[in-house]
Amino acid sequence: MLLHGPNSSIPHAVPTNRKIESGDIVTIDFGCKYNGYCSDMTRTIFIDFVQDYIKPVYDLVLKNQELTLNQLYDGANVKMVAKMVANDFEFNHFDFVHALGHGVGLDIHEGPVLSTKASDVILRENMVITDEPGIYLPR
Repeated sequence: MLLHGPNSSIPHAVPTNRKIESGDIVTIDFGCKYNGYCSDMTRTIFIDFVQDYIKPVYDLVLKNQELTLNQLYDGANVKMVAKMVANDFEFNHFDFVHALGHGVGLDIHEGPVLSTKASDVILRENMVITDEPGIYLPR
């Protein structure tokens, strides 16, 4: 039996009154504002245990998040960084359906968008961006 939170694969899902159960995967996406500036943070929490089928998927996402951190520097092309992750996901038989990240500032979602479809935006020092690769498994 596969146990999971039904909304855990939906980015920006709307919370419900469903009680969390053992084996669920809970994804929380939250932030705050300070002096008019936004923050953005996503965390995935495994309740009691990690299902065997999910561990390699989680490890693939984590690997790409860490690799991405090394590629986000002054002068980096955001489209190329996103393509690096998309290629690795596709090599491992997963779709790259969500942007790799986005800018954060006075609004929670600002440019640049780190996407394979984005224009060739070049990162500059002091840009604030997210690094949030994700694999979303239906149901």
